[in-house]
Amino acid sequence: MARNRVIYQSQALFIAPTSTGAQIARSTSGVAGDLGPLNANDILLGTGLLKKLDRVQSCNFNFTINRQDINEFGKLARLDSIVMESPTVGLDFNYYVTDGLNERLLGFNITGGTNDTAVAANAQAVSGLLADLEGNNYYILTVQEGEDVVGTASSTPPANSNTVVAIGNGFISEYSFEASVGAIPTASVTVEGFNIKADAQEGNAAGVITGLSPAIDITASPAVKLSDAKEFATAYGLSGAFTTGSSTVAALRPGDIVLTLPQTSDGLSDLYGAGSAHIQSFSFTLPLSRTILQRLGNTFGFARVVDVPINMDVTISAIVSELTDANIFDNLCSATKRNMQIALKDCNSNQMLWFGISGAIFQSESYSQNLGDNQTVDLTYTVQIGGGNDTQNGLFMSGSFTADTVVDECFKLGTAKTGIV
Repeated sequence: MARNRVIYQSQALFIAPTSTGAQIARSTSGVAGDLGPLNANDILLGTGLLKKLDRVQSCNFNFTINRQDINEFGKLARLDSIVMESPTVGLDFNYYVTDGLNERLLGFNITGGTNDTAVAANAQAVSGLLADLEGNNYYILTVQEGEDVVGTASSTPPANSNTVVAIGNGFISEYSFEASVGAIPTASVTVEGFNIKADAQEGNAAGVITGLSPAIDITASPAVKLSDAKEFATAYGLSGAFTTGSSTVAALRPGDIVLTLPQTSDGLSDLYGAGSAHIQSFSFTLPLSRTILQRLGNTFGFARVVDVPINMDVTISAIVSELTDANIFDNLCSATKRNMQIALKDCNSNQMLWFGISGAIFQSESYSQNLGDNQTVDLTYTVQIGGGNDTQNGLFMSGSFTADTVVDECFKLGTAKTGIV
């Protein structure tokens, strides 16, 4: 029976550790050809490497085929319309931040995780993304109408099929975070990809729903397309059911956020001390736009490189309380770099996620007042991201997640991800 509609219940967003390879473990320890005795932390042969991004609130994708019309004198209509460059593939989604696992899967260098040896201490959060040459594959799974993605597969598959939309070589072009009064802290991500395809798989005769983890079974002879990590999980005595994640919290509350701002105000409004303004929102936007490198002999681009310099905007909105003694000309001689921190905690005051911003320079201050409203002020800072080993300028992250073996051994950062599966 045809599906009548698709709602959030039946869809989930997955990410693969790389944009190449089978996306299933082909050895017992993540090392090609290692088929030795299994240990407790080994990746079992055939284990799916896709990870579900948790707490997703919206997901949109699109593509555009870029063509150039061919015309000539003597004929009004075009002779042809040829493709000169790779299609434009876009994916954007947002999610409630929790323990930082989503950020880790997306390729950020986020410290603080348990059992995670792939990250570098005191390195930029974007250090891995700056060195990433291949991106990641993203998968949007749609299951049967009326069924949850999370949970155990049905013993008898419904007549209609599952579908998987795959976006290949996806690079993050923008990451933004916002925390505000009365709203759950949220991250938004924009991804640019090189290609997109859709697959429709139906339940097989054995009653196992396929289509849940697009991959290639390279252990078969000849190799065949495998679309269900659950089949492997069952064969090796593992639970293959998708879950809502390992985070100890469903979401973080704005009332449990601790924001640390500079003790010295750069503008007219007091942001520190007894007379400080009442912060209403804090946000930052990290642009990671990329340029496609072309060369003769390649129909499509051979690489996407990050556009530099990378200028991150930080915005603080507050209800005005007291003003300070300040003169705008004091800021004209030299720019003072500021550090900021935002710690997101659970209801027991345990730190779940932390952002550190270093080298922020004050840019502007805007006041607004209307009848019946409180006077508000918006402050803007800019941060120019440094190199991966620059600890004085940029964005830093720390989480509280626990990395399983797949995350630790397969979700490498930067150039280390090449050839890991």
